[in-house]
Amino acid sequence: MYRYFLKKLFDTIIAFLGIIVLLIPMVVIAIAIKVDSKGPAIFRQERLGKGKKKFTIYKFRTMVNNAYQMGGIANRSDDARITKVGAFLRRTSLDELPQLFNIVKGDMAIIGPRPILDWEFEEYANHLEYARRYDVLPGLFCTVDIDLRASATREEQFTMDIEYIDSMSLWNDIKYCLQIVKSVVSGKNVYREEVAEQEEE
Repeated sequence: MYRYFLKKLFDTIIAFLGIIVLLIPMVVIAIAIKVDSKGPAIFRQERLGKGKKKFTIYKFRTMVNNAYQMGGIANRSDDARITKVGAFLRRTSLDELPQLFNIVKGDMAIIGPRPILDWEFEEYANHLEYARRYDVLPGLFCTVDIDLRASATREEQFTMDIEYIDSMSLWNDIKYCLQIVKSVVSGKNVYREEVAEQEEE
């Protein structure tokens, strides 16, 4: 019952309430982004959702306009494309707040496998077990965010996604939300390359 009906209902209600509570802070963030650099406040990008169906994900823009076309994903905090406001948003995960609208639209859940770009799954296209991550709605947060975050390999991330799907429950979602909040506040493991460098030292 929770997996097939209540989860989506609860997520939609919580996201809707979150938008109401956080609307003014989100407007302030949008204004700060516009003042800090040229370009739209909201970054839009196609990601793979449930059933590998593409959808448009919303995030606050944290890099200069058209940054992805200039050099792909940012894996370091000193990436010159990251704006001053963007650096703060990334460190605190506030750049993800617009995805509350994705949840209300029915594209995403609060907890679930993080939506990735289509090319990021090409290497695993024939891996039937990993493909199960697309049996559910992608999440604003995933279990990797509890501790590993950017330090996780794709294999670790996908394995944890499947483990989450197999153990999905209301209690686990509540528990994971509390653990993820603690992890986000700590601000650790945000950038993949910097995590790798720390491990080598």
